[in-house]
Amino acid sequence: MKKVLLALTMVSVWGASNAQERYLDEIFEEVTVTEGVQFAQNYQFLTGTPFISPINTDIYTPTGDTYDARAAVIVLHTGNFLPKYLNGSASGNNKDSSIVEVSTRFAKRGYVVLTPNYRMGWDPLNASPDVRRGTLLVAVYRALNDVKSLVRYAKSEAATLGIDPSKIILYGNGSGGYLTLAYAGLDRIEELEDEVSGKWISETTVGPFVENQLYLDTSVVGSPSGFGGSLNVSTNHPGYSNDVLACINSGGALGDSAWMEQGEPAIISFHVPTDPFAPFEGGLVVVPTTNEVVVDVVGSRWAVGKANELGNNDVLGGPYTDPFSVAGYAAVTGVGHASAEHEGLFPLRRAVQVPGQPVGVFFPEASPWDWWDEQVVIASAATLGADGQTIHNNGLLTNPDMSAAKAKAYIDTIMGYIAPRIHTLLVSVGVEENRDFVDNNTFVYPNPAQDFIVVKTRENITIKGVEIYSMTGAMVASEFNMNTLSRQIDIEALPAGLYLVRVMTEEGSVTRKVFKN
Repeated sequence: MKKVLLALTMVSVWGASNAQERYLDEIFEEVTVTEGVQFAQNYQFLTGTPFISPINTDIYTPTGDTYDARAAVIVLHTGNFLPKYLNGSASGNNKDSSIVEVSTRFAKRGYVVLTPNYRMGWDPLNASPDVRRGTLLVAVYRALNDVKSLVRYAKSEAATLGIDPSKIILYGNGSGGYLTLAYAGLDRIEELEDEVSGKWISETTVGPFVENQLYLDTSVVGSPSGFGGSLNVSTNHPGYSNDVLACINSGGALGDSAWMEQGEPAIISFHVPTDPFAPFEGGLVVVPTTNEVVVDVVGSRWAVGKANELGNNDVLGGPYTDPFSVAGYAAVTGVGHASAEHEGLFPLRRAVQVPGQPVGVFFPEASPWDWWDEQVVIASAATLGADGQTIHNNGLLTNPDMSAAKAKAYIDTIMGYIAPRIHTLLVSVGVEENRDFVDNNTFVYPNPAQDFIVVKTRENITIKGVEIYSMTGAMVASEFNMNTLSRQIDIEALPAGLYLVRVMTEEGSVTRKVFKN
């Protein structure tokens, strides 16, 4: 294990040695966290009669950052869709150590980060497989509606939050990873009517479910977008789209292969191939709460491969030559596929033998980026009537050398692998918008240019900032907090070639191509 951690640490040192740039590097030293911000309200189902209550999020921002068109990341916690500790796990809300760490890392890179506590509740102890599967699907569906409400909230409050509403990304651990992959694909109720598997259709009439009908009754739970339904609040920011740019999964899986279609968000996945709870290839989901099989799914390797086949991952760019990417490509090759077919997949495979097993049988590890304090778990679980010592011990079965140092080393690699891909994606958004948005009030000249360019607007439109990118996606110059109608920018030191000049104004952003002699 020491060799693996050393390798991960060495990768993180590389990232710190390069020029500092928003979204690629941690350019802010401090992060401000605002806790318990209400973004929606909806019915809760954990106890007794359903009742409407607030749904909240914490918000992380870079301390002292005045840029008002930042990308946003929504970070989703794990928890098996049951409350923390009552789910038999040391993890399960937005205060989990790994969630706080990842959110802080994103914010230090210049993102605005939102970490919600979405709704939970299903019946994992029921003797009926139909009830277990059906109530879990309904729980996932409600949580998915909560995430969509948060996306719409972020867009409705974009000016207040200081974000660009066209640049929202999802990231999830464990169950949160299942949510991000579901978000990427499940946008039509017809996608649940899979005649091949039939797994979302009840086999019996039991509890709230009717034989040969979908577990989900949209007249009760509403549409996949979160509107309609007798037990669903439809006033959570209507009029805004649910669109996001990318969905990042750590340790989750995709509920159904039928959900994936061309034109959906890019997918990045981190997965331990020997994870006993979430299959890497595809197979049965076993919930650690009860160790019962609930449903069959497709794993990270299939989902990312399909995203590349459909062209959805083209926006991630690549191949990349940084150490994180090289390690990821080698890991993909190690599990039997060409790296080009799986851009965006990082199998986190540790060379730790299973005691008593033949060489090459690896340890069944899960969520190595998680860590917790044993005494805190014991004390906190006791307040809920749960056995915290057993919860801690069970967690060690698949994370035996659990520690903050080990988890942070994995997070180093996760963040390092994400950074160039999402940076490339964010740059490409500006180019795509320019194809559809005709702006006759913003000018960049001369073109071709030699020593300088002038950025200018008319009609009293204020320029907020300028970014210049090479055609490889690297930011080569930038200037923010300008508040001017024109600015001359020196480009004498830049090599000859084609550049993208992104101009951010109070009306939006526009990208121009400029050739430098």
